[in-house]
Amino acid sequence: MKSSVVIDTCALIHLMYIQRFYLLKELGYSVITTIYVQLEFENERAISKDYFCNLVSNHEISLYPLEIDDLVEMANIPQSKKASDAELSCFVVAKRIGGKAMTDDYTAIDYIQRHVSMPPGSIITLFDMLFEAYLSYWVLDYDLRDIQAKLSAKKFNFQYEDIATECAKRRWIAGE
Repeated sequence: MKSSVVIDTCALIHLMYIQRFYLLKELGYSVITTIYVQLEFENERAISKDYFCNLVSNHEISLYPLEIDDLVEMANIPQSKKASDAELSCFVVAKRIGGKAMTDDYTAIDYIQRHVSMPPGSIITLFDMLFEAYLSYWVLDYDLRDIQAKLSAKKFNFQYEDIATECAKRRWIAGE
């Protein structure tokens, strides 16, 4: 295993839409989440809630316990609509275990990084994971365009107009 990735609600929902959760396992990640993410899924639509429950019951994702120090660190961060407790708990746990936090909420990333010091590369988005899968040839250009179209239909847009072109450009720059 490469490392653990502590995943939040929006990243899981995006993986559900594109039906690519398996990529995290193929890339060598141990996938965990927190009780706060579970609580958010309990308030989601039935399809999202069922998806999450199936991942947990099939041991694809593990619920990781928060420690007192995690709760204290969370309590020391000012409450804001910019970041939910679910997102914050993922960052705090990732920091403690030396793993990565995965979210697609850029507002939350910016807000939490002002309060939680994390090493470079310890926060990833769906795009980062897809690029890693692209470098490993788990997804190809047409897969990326299909993924982008599916998420666009669900009102999620990447920072890039064409993620296949962006991934190809980055692979070329990296000399891969």
